Amino acid sequence: MKRFGPEKLNAKQSKETDLFLIRLHLLIVMVKASLRGYPVGKYRKQAALDNTTYVHKLISDLDISFLNLNSSTHLFKERVKLLCVMATAIVSEDYPLGIHRREAVMDNIDRIIEYAFPKAKFDLFHDVLKVA
Repeated sequence: MKRFGPEKLNAKQSKETDLFLIRLHLLIVMVKASLRGYPVGKYRKQAALDNTTYVHKLISDLDISFLNLNSSTHLFKERVKLLCVMATAIVSEDYPLGIHRREAVMDNIDRIIEYAFPKAKFDLFHDVLKVA
């Protein structure tokens, strides 16, 4: 299992921050998969929307000082909230995506990865994502 977040946190804060990072990672993978045209079935859609809602609620009150960001924590939080709104629109298929919107989503994801997961590689598991 991947370990997210620093080692030296109290148990409650560690669980909350680890859960946030895992869910953010999952959200990024879901959005990338959707943008690449992988099918979004009924259960995958619901899981993605539930995860998006959870991340959006959690980021507002979360102390993200554990990330040691080089940029503003406010800016990072706003990027995550924007990703949540974009993910909801993309996964629910209620929002048409032109080339500029796709680029904006990918740019936002790249910035979030740069700040939250600087050494992580976000591979998509093609065999898993082909089945909705």
